[in-house]
Amino acid sequence: MLGTRMSEVHSKGFVAPTHERYSSHPLYQHIQINLQENVLKSLLVKVFLRSLRKVVPLELQPTYLVSSQNMEYVRDALGMTNSKVGYVYLIDENLRIRWGGCADATPEEAAALELCTGVLLKRAETSKGKSKKAASPAKAESPSSVDSSE
Repeated sequence: MLGTRMSEVHSKGFVAPTHERYSSHPLYQHIQINLQENVLKSLLVKVFLRSLRKVVPLELQPTYLVSSQNMEYVRDALGMTNSKVGYVYLIDENLRIRWGGCADATPEEAAALELCTGVLLKRAETSKGKSKKAASPAKAESPSSVDSSE
């Protein structure tokens, strides 16, 4: 969740090593939400959206979202108590928050996000593999493959 230039710096401190390592993984998604709850600030962001696109790397533009949603009722539940800092959440395939961080990332926090992302991606690969096996019909044995010695 981004709301200020400083929050972008905070977010990058957490996400940079993780994104560098997993950006080519097919199940990895890096979604950035530029949250502007102030109506005037939201209008300014929309006016300067073209210049904002120049700052956001090309591969991240499809998942860069601008929102003016009022977060008043979910802010506490998400732990977003300071609107000036960046918030980073790791979301699993069931849309549950599995890890969260905010403000300046320590090296340990950045490493924890990278490690947890790897664990979730492995789980997702495993569950995707299992669901493919369960979805494919069992092969029927042909008469020539049955042992005729019985």
